[in-house]
Amino acid sequence: ALAKRLGNIQFYSGTYRLFKLPLLEPACEDYGQAVIYRGTIEHNRHRFILDKHHIIDHGRTFPVCGNTWRMLHDTRFSKHFEFVGNWDRHHGIFDGCGTNLPFTLHVDPDIEVANCC
Repeated sequence: ALAKRLGNIQFYSGTYRLFKLPLLEPACEDYGQAVIYRGTIEHNRHRFILDKHHIIDHGRTFPVCGNTWRMLHDTRFSKHFEFVGNWDRHHGIFDGCGTNLPFTLHVDPDIEVANCC
């Protein structure tokens, strides 16, 4: 009965990491920067997952936009990364970065997902 009343409405459950950083840009700008994860976060030695688009393997150079660079450099995460590049050269916007939903649209019903609350 509820599904019939809701029609084609879709719901998402998400966990957000919020950063209070004054210099974030409205889009994902490419300045040629990259980070290298040191593998120093407990229980995350092999990779650091910021979100579904930023899965950073230990020891591998990972290109990032200026916003991601700031989220890692200007926060408690900075000691866990090496930072490559600066703000001297702007290469435009990363294609498709930050312009779509941060959630996967279709969920496999056979995979058990932890709920909050």
